[in-house]
Amino acid sequence: MPRISFPVLLLWGDQDPFTPLDGPVGKYFSSLPCEQPNVCLFVLEGVGHCPHDDRPDLVHEKLLPWLACLPAS
Repeated sequence: MPRISFPVLLLWGDQDPFTPLDGPVGKYFSSLPCEQPNVCLFVLEGVGHCPHDDRPDLVHEKLLPWLACLPAS
């Protein structure tokens, strides 16, 4: 991740049983927004491991504005 310079959006379900936020992987990725300005994290409440399947409405609520703010290539 430190070598990635393009914008990164992380959408994480707070009910993820496989990669919980308080586990080693979750802690690593949740620390990235403080360390890398190109990383944005949203924790989605009541959502599991597959946010796009569990709550597509919440995913779109975060994804679409984030995409709209990206610079044109």
